[in-house]
Order: sequence, then structure tokens, then C-alpha cells
Amino acid sequence: MAGDPKACRENALPCANLAHGARSPELKMTLVNLSQNWLKLAIELEQMDKLMDDFPAPVPPKRR
Repeated sequence: MAGDPKACRENALPCANLAHGARSPELKMTLVNLSQNWLKLAIELEQMDKLMDDFPAPVPPKRR
């Protein structure tokens, strides 16, 4: 799977920290949204990984 939930969570943390110290409400909201989007992506990647684990790998067709 292309994507690492752990890396997404690691990307979310600095965004949340920057939002905490943001001086303008617009910047704060942008950083909070960015942090939330990273966390959402991490959850979606974990769900996708779980779904992929539930299905066997496809078997390539035999050549004649």
C-alpha cells in the first residue's frame, strides 16, 4: 500500500503545534484543518490496509 499511517500522524503533530501558536484565526484554522486531514488520511490508510488483508492476492492467469 502506498502510504504510511504512522508518517501521516507524524505530519499531523507539527501542524497542530503550529496551530496552537498561530497569531491569526485564519492561519490557526488552516493548520488545524491540515492536522485533521493528516489524521483522517492515517485512519483511511489503516482501514484500507485492513480491507486488503481480508482478500487474498490475485493469482495471475496461466500462460499457454
